[in-house]
Amino acid sequence: MYGTPFRANGQSSSAPSHFKDSARNAIYQQLPPSVRVSTSASSIRSAPSQYNQKYQASYRSSSSSIFSAITGKRSVRSAPSIYSSSTATIPEDSEPISTTVEQLVNDIVLHENYFLDQKIQKQQQQQQPPPPYYDDLDDAELYKISLGSDLQYQNITESLIDWNLNVTRCKLILIQLPMITSSPDFQYNQNSLPQLIGDLASLCHIVLIQPHITDKELIYTLFSSDLYKEHNLDYNFKKSVAEISVKQSRLLQINSSKGINQQQTFLKFKFKEIAVRNYLINLAAAATTAHEYKLKSDLLKKELKQPGENKKIKLSKDEKKRLWESVRSDVFKRAGLEE
Repeated sequence: MYGTPFRANGQSSSAPSHFKDSARNAIYQQLPPSVRVSTSASSIRSAPSQYNQKYQASYRSSSSSIFSAITGKRSVRSAPSIYSSSTATIPEDSEPISTTVEQLVNDIVLHENYFLDQKIQKQQQQQQPPPPYYDDLDDAELYKISLGSDLQYQNITESLIDWNLNVTRCKLILIQLPMITSSPDFQYNQNSLPQLIGDLASLCHIVLIQPHITDKELIYTLFSSDLYKEHNLDYNFKKSVAEISVKQSRLLQINSSKGINQQQTFLKFKFKEIAVRNYLINLAAAATTAHEYKLKSDLLKKELKQPGENKKIKLSKDEKKRLWESVRSDVFKRAGLEE
């Protein structure tokens, strides 16, 4: 599932693709009309393996430790603190529960670890092989509730701009609220969204989706989300990345089913996770390339400027092209998207 990299500022490049166009279209025609998406956009890069490792956390992990790299960042535009793509509402006679983003993310970890343990214990107690149709079950939904729970934070220096903030945003894309919390006197209301408070409340919001969301709805959820909103990436670029990310996940699910129920209506949880990860990593690479290109372009102009010279220095077309390719190549290597 490797495709071509992102496009930004009019720049583009091609790379080998795991799916040839003819094969891609042939496989995709197997899908019912309700789950097909646009095939007009070019393919994108798959997320690097280092961002696909299981995010490990203690049941009593500190909320401040995993967010230490987010605080103290430059100011950005505010975002709504609550959002849901479902029909969840707050009853008129009840007050919304308040929680910080940090606590919610840690409670998601607690929930998933607890129900994973329950699932493992149940399997061990049964001591019998799974039924023949086991591979067709959405096993991850037995314990997972966040489409970003496997994404890792960068605890030292972010190699991709604003990575930690946007990983947090991905972790708040949920199919339900946690049923396990770190506070014995606190419980989430499954019929309404909590009010986010604290330093990150203006930067993040909850995206509550239906567990069996359609491909089209998942695409819309991705490109209409707050991921990398501060970098003003092109609307059509984001939409294309979202379409291809979901489409590639659909193709992976078809190939992994080995002929069993290939006309599945909905993506399994793990393939929705892959779509979210690939969408995030391509936006991160695009935003980082544009940001670092601007910084290095300004530095190069400063170096070319003669002492005492007041006129504005402009880079030639060839200088811009060489600088862009150099920055893009460096970002791609750091992101694990090398050609």
